[in-house]
Amino acid sequence: MAVPQEPPDRRQGPHGIADSASELARWGRFESRSGSSSAYESGASVARAVASNVASEYRGRVILRDPVHGLISFTGEVETIVERLLGTRELQRLRRIRALGHASLAFPGAEHSRFAHAIGSAHVMKRYLDRVRGLGSDIPASDHIDDHSARVALAAALLHDLGHGPYSHAFESVIPGGREHESWTSAIILDSDSDVNAVLRDVDPQMPAAVERLVHGESPIRHLARAVSGTFDVDRCDYLLRDSHMTGVRYGLLDLDWLLQALRLHVVPGQSSASLAVDGEKGLTAVEGFFLGRLYMYRQVYLHKAVRAAETILRALFRRLADLDRQPGTPEGLERLLRGDEVSTATYLGLDDHVIEAALLAYRNGDDPVLRDLADRLASRRLFKTLQLAPEAPEDAVRAALEQTVKDCGADPRYYASVDRVEIDAYNEDEALMVLSGGRLRRLLDSSPLLHGLSRESFVHYRAIFRPEDRSAVQGALARYV
Repeated sequence: MAVPQEPPDRRQGPHGIADSASELARWGRFESRSGSSSAYESGASVARAVASNVASEYRGRVILRDPVHGLISFTGEVETIVERLLGTRELQRLRRIRALGHASLAFPGAEHSRFAHAIGSAHVMKRYLDRVRGLGSDIPASDHIDDHSARVALAAALLHDLGHGPYSHAFESVIPGGREHESWTSAIILDSDSDVNAVLRDVDPQMPAAVERLVHGESPIRHLARAVSGTFDVDRCDYLLRDSHMTGVRYGLLDLDWLLQALRLHVVPGQSSASLAVDGEKGLTAVEGFFLGRLYMYRQVYLHKAVRAAETILRALFRRLADLDRQPGTPEGLERLLRGDEVSTATYLGLDDHVIEAALLAYRNGDDPVLRDLADRLASRRLFKTLQLAPEAPEDAVRAALEQTVKDCGADPRYYASVDRVEIDAYNEDEALMVLSGGRLRRLLDSSPLLHGLSRESFVHYRAIFRPEDRSAVQGALARYV
């Protein structure tokens, strides 16, 4: 009996691949129903045999469709580490954490998760490893990537954001004195009770430590460390493309294909290991585009006034929670973090966007009027307003005038007044990344007039943030600082 390549009712497995064994077995039974019992048994037998072969073929293979990179596949023997890690609870949790926090309040398409970004980063790492293998004859043997190093690199790329809390970076900024997500990533990878630790240990007892160090940019292979934590690391290469695509903002569309093609590994005289370089003739324009794209994404998306206003409300809400006794609906992990108590890895992993949103629903129906108002503002997108301030305006004076004005309007400035000042350097030189031109290494600053000019510039995003009903009063009080 011939088994069709695409049986009807084809269901997808957890990673986007059909559960081939069960589907083919069911298809075999379907095909045999109109015949004799012997034909039925024969059809089912054939289907089970083919299903077994297909299941064996697909074991350890991951093939996905991605809106940014197109078809993503991890199908080699080394890449089975990706398939195994995708099944862990800690990585699956990233499905429930938005990569851009509250950015969807300004950019409706920005609903993508840290999970999608993790897979994209691993894909870029795979492409980097393929590129380095193509440069094998140009670098010392100590810089070659063997199978073990490749597994560590893929795992580090996939797990680098494992420690993010709800709403990603916003959570770090609103928890007073909280640990950074990089610290939590280390804790999760090294925790012997975590699923990811068990998977890594099963490959090599030393692998959790190696992956954890590489996440922080530490590796005996210097260029590999830079690929995970450096100027053109796999994290940035994916998030700029992904955030640009999902927000509909076209500024972050870096030329990844050309960047990878232009990468070189160069051994500086007197050194024993290779350094990352860019082919000046091929890659300098792509490098310039990368830095411009990153700058524009910060100015247009990451520091958008609606995003910052939403984060201000969340910070005020958490501050109010800390000032009150424990409120109904508050998850244990959040309560302990707000009190400054120690939180176990397992308790921290119990926090995600869905858990916090369930708490917000409880607060909207709670007894405290301030907490109820702040929660409703977030849920209903009744955001605070902003007023752009002059870069030279003295922050202490601005804050004092704003707080007094909001207080005169009948609101508590601890929760309803904020000054938000962020300064961005347009370009910071990375001494570890050089331009290779005519056999000579040059700094990026010396090779690119554009980057040289950007290095002298910084951009200040400076705003007062307050309730909409206080706008007229605030504009009058802060008129001299605008």
